[in-house]
Amino acid sequence: MKINPINRLDAAYQAYHKNNQPKREEVTNKSQAEKVELSSEAKLQIQKEKDAKIEQLKSQIASGTYKVDSEKLADKLLSAWKSGAKIDE
Repeated sequence: MKINPINRLDAAYQAYHKNNQPKREEVTNKSQAEKVELSSEAKLQIQKEKDAKIEQLKSQIASGTYKVDSEKLADKLLSAWKSGAKIDE
């Protein structure tokens, strides 16, 4: 019987590929180990920045100086529409 060298290489590649696939348990453990926790100071700083931005927007709206970036709005609406999100809700 003649053995085709290409078939041997293909079989070797498949065996190598099969043995080097991560097991489900390994993948699950990695995703569980990668967590980020923010300190209370960092959370407080983020909240302060959000509050400042909200106040800035409120004052711009109240004074009539807030301008809507129509291109940015259209891009976001278009991407939401393409992803299947319901815009009218």
